[in-house]
Amino acid sequence: MSFHKRLFKDIEELKKGGHQVLAEDLSENFNVECFLCILNGPKDTPYESGSWHVRFTMSNTYPFTSPSVGFIQKILHPNVDWESGSVCLDALNKNWTPVFTLSHVIEQLLPYLLTYPNPSDPLNREAAVLLNDNPGQYAIKVLEATKKYSIVRAM
Repeated sequence: MSFHKRLFKDIEELKKGGHQVLAEDLSENFNVECFLCILNGPKDTPYESGSWHVRFTMSNTYPFTSPSVGFIQKILHPNVDWESGSVCLDALNKNWTPVFTLSHVIEQLLPYLLTYPNPSDPLNREAAVLLNDNPGQYAIKVLEATKKYSIVRAM
């Protein structure tokens, strides 16, 4: 299956699953090699009230290599770089397999990451230290950052 055929199939699967797929610059000029999808914060987490634009940057070796995935809006999380929004997740890096789809990333991998942060492999060391040293204060800071930076949605 060609790169574009698989990619179009994955994008259609996202849309059929009720996910918004948008042009990177939020215009009508959609580019399949770099686009956005909206991720809702998982229930029962400090991210629950927020939504984020997640950028997918695809290489021509997809699905044999993972997409580059990053948050557009700032998100406080040990495994997400505060400035760039880059995500550190083994399933998106060394454990990627062509069986994964873009829906898998939005519906399972990223919600799992937000629900179960891994402070032992941080991109955001301050968030990792706060989570380890004071989980209650970490949750408060995540809620504050979610309200300030995410696309806040009604509960």
